[in-house]
Amino acid sequence: MYSPNEQDSDDAIQFLNKTTKYGLPKYIQTDAAGFYPKAMTKLFYSNKLRGLKVEHRIVNTSKTGKYNVRIETIFSKIKDRVIDFRGLKALWSAPILLAGIVLQHNFIENHTTTGQLPCELAGLKLDAGINRWLGMIKLSNEK
Repeated sequence: MYSPNEQDSDDAIQFLNKTTKYGLPKYIQTDAAGFYPKAMTKLFYSNKLRGLKVEHRIVNTSKTGKYNVRIETIFSKIKDRVIDFRGLKALWSAPILLAGIVLQHNFIENHTTTGQLPCELAGLKLDAGINRWLGMIKLSNEK
């Protein structure tokens, strides 16, 4: 969930509610933001279990040296691009622009570490040609 404002426990609750759309997950992994434990307790605490129904895995980079790499790479790209936009002029354009950034990350640019497209690593091979943007547009029109 991307928010242009400082996030708080209400944002965390809104996000965590979305994770239960198809049932309770085994665990939820977050960064070490202080509002997540409160939100997890509010949504997933069980008196019967005397604890959380869903495990909360916290990745605190300064303590563990680990990162939430998969999600943070796309968030870093979004942050970099949003800074360049110098403020979006219309609220309706934000989802369109963010969708384009996600498409570029997953289908256009090779991953810096693996050298492969994230979609290929997930098992999806697309014949989009050399100009991948144009190829993706052509593929989207085929049916």
